[in-house]
Amino acid sequence: MRLQALALALVVLACSSARSQKPLDSDEEKAIEWLTQLYKKDVGVGVGKTTAQPINNRFNDKDDVFLSPRPKKNNKAKSCYTDAQEMGMCAKASNCNKEPVKLDSTSNFILREGNPCHFLETCCPLNQLLAKAKKPEAIKEVSCGYSNPGASVFREKLGSSKSGYADYGEFPWMVALLKTGAAGWVDENYLGGGTIIHPSVVMTVAHKVDTLKPEELKCRAGEWDTQTENEAYGHQERNVDKIIVHDEFFRIHVHNNIALLTLKKPFINEPHVGVACLSLALPPPGTVCYSMGWGEDFTKSDKYANLLKKITLPLVSSDDCQTRYRNTRLGSRYTLHRSLTCAGGEAMVDTCIGDGGSSLVCPVGNPGDLRYAVVGMVAYGLECGAENIPGVYVKVPELYDWVGAQMAREGFNRSSYDVGTEAQFKLRS
Repeated sequence: MRLQALALALVVLACSSARSQKPLDSDEEKAIEWLTQLYKKDVGVGVGKTTAQPINNRFNDKDDVFLSPRPKKNNKAKSCYTDAQEMGMCAKASNCNKEPVKLDSTSNFILREGNPCHFLETCCPLNQLLAKAKKPEAIKEVSCGYSNPGASVFREKLGSSKSGYADYGEFPWMVALLKTGAAGWVDENYLGGGTIIHPSVVMTVAHKVDTLKPEELKCRAGEWDTQTENEAYGHQERNVDKIIVHDEFFRIHVHNNIALLTLKKPFINEPHVGVACLSLALPPPGTVCYSMGWGEDFTKSDKYANLLKKITLPLVSSDDCQTRYRNTRLGSRYTLHRSLTCAGGEAMVDTCIGDGGSSLVCPVGNPGDLRYAVVGMVAYGLECGAENIPGVYVKVPELYDWVGAQMAREGFNRSSYDVGTEAQFKLRS
């Protein structure tokens, strides 16, 4: 279909000139050249993301994986009209020289009624199309935990305030764990989430990676919409060099469920890729925090979410959480281990299957500063979105010293994820 769309666009431009009995102007020639290069790409190696094949694979915890295929949406080159009513082509922002690509609350990612362009594309004037996408410049190293949302103009249209979708760049430390092999996003290769705590280190849950070899695993940062490549900046993928699992990890009861992945090549700090802070302490119960992931969107029909989810979750005390779980089919013998904590409990607002390893973050410092610290990682739960039953998360403050010891042993600077004393103080209050 995409080949047909590209070919049709070429024919339309050529025929339009033939009917008018005049040669192509420079803008039209540039548009044809741009489309022709895209066409050659499709004829050659192809573009876009590959289609998943179904597998039947189940685990016995919240991160069970029962994967099903989902149709992929192909990008199509389409003609359009700019706000100034100039003829243009739908293009990702980095393929248009119209204005600089940036991430902020006034980004040019706007939903336009009746516009044929994908919501991540811009209608680019023909004379400003770029055959080669602009590359984002590496930004100076900044402190950990800073959010950098770049599409807030449409975020509220994508979901409710408690269980919807994250803004583009809102959680730049978020990583997708994928099996190696496929070049694009293949659902059956998606394992779960992870967190960048150093440009060369990703933190995740042990039960996702303890049976894998490093060469079987890769980490993708900067992803947002798994069904398109139209984001302002491309994602980054890194192969894993080493898997470090907590030496007291107990899979049956999911105790000390943490692992570090060292990478063969560090991530590059960009507006949509950054390092998370780790918290030394849990905020008080009731603190509103957030989790995210591409796991099952159980409130809708999708098996996996296309866009990165954002879930609003209040923290729950250990005693309260343990009591709630003892009132379930698990019975009075259930004990919440010290390496675990809980969040949520509101009906239909929860992380779910496929979200394992994703971070649970709470705001720190100035409330208007969009900065967060990681207090947990998605571990397990009885059901997704069950009323009064919180999700169980790895308690990161409890394992903070272990992370530091492993970082030092591997020769990495532990200050990369240090939230700072002032922000940490506000977190505890």
